[in-house]
Amino acid sequence: DGEWREPVRKNRIPVINPATEEIVGDIPAATAEDIDIAVKAACRALKRDGGKEWASASGSHRAKYLRAIAAKVTEKKDKFAKLEAIDCGKPLDEAAWDMDDVAGCFEYNADLAEALDAKQNAPVNLPMDTFKCHIIREPIGVVGLITPWNYPLLMATWKVASALAAGCAAVLKPSELASVTCLELGEVCREVGLPPGILNIVTGLGPEAGAPLAAHPDVDKIAFTGSSATGSKIMTAAAQNVKPVTLELGGKSPIVVFDDVDIDKAVEWALFGCFWTNGQICSATSRLILHESIAKEFLD
Repeated sequence: DGEWREPVRKNRIPVINPATEEIVGDIPAATAEDIDIAVKAACRALKRDGGKEWASASGSHRAKYLRAIAAKVTEKKDKFAKLEAIDCGKPLDEAAWDMDDVAGCFEYNADLAEALDAKQNAPVNLPMDTFKCHIIREPIGVVGLITPWNYPLLMATWKVASALAAGCAAVLKPSELASVTCLELGEVCREVGLPPGILNIVTGLGPEAGAPLAAHPDVDKIAFTGSSATGSKIMTAAAQNVKPVTLELGGKSPIVVFDDVDIDKAVEWALFGCFWTNGQICSATSRLILHESIAKEFLD
């Protein structure tokens, strides 16, 4: 609801720098009570002023906020990158590239928000003149977003920026292993004047915070990136209220190499695809399908 709050039960989770294993701080450990407060704030935000403030505002109105967030992230890129590196352990250069992508993602979704305006009230041709038909595009409502630790702010942004562009209000539950930059995103939203309650960020453990978010009756959709086992639990919880879910789960992505390649370049890209971010990527090219005539040379 636009304010920093202590968790109801006052519990905390240590923030550990993976490079040194030192405790460098702590974050709130939310529980179902905190999730309920955040969801209620999101519900209020969508209904405020009859929805004119956000849900039923024009896409171009929302786009201004998304572009302001992008500009702030760019302005604070060095700070964000350093926090990301300390919190999730990736090299500083990689963290900096992620921040460029974060800003780019908010810009991209700002464009999509503006494009929604031209699609509103699109006419549909019917075979009978007696009837008129047109399409009204509306936000689905309050969305629960549960994100992983390998690209903490970037993966959160993929979900947050698109939800905000569509006119939804969001409750973001980042990974307890890397939540710091997502909390900093909350401060950026305050600085640009995002209406209170449109984005709520609640840190905590999966069973104590993520599960209540997935099962909350006032959450209209869940989006989750993480393990298949947790995805199954989230789908089960969401099914109790018949709410839609978007799941991005683990896989074994293949890379196919034909016999006419530049082998040195192909090997370089295969290694990049598999071991970028230490291989902690759900789209890592961790399965090789090689043409038999080049297989031995390629593997050597």
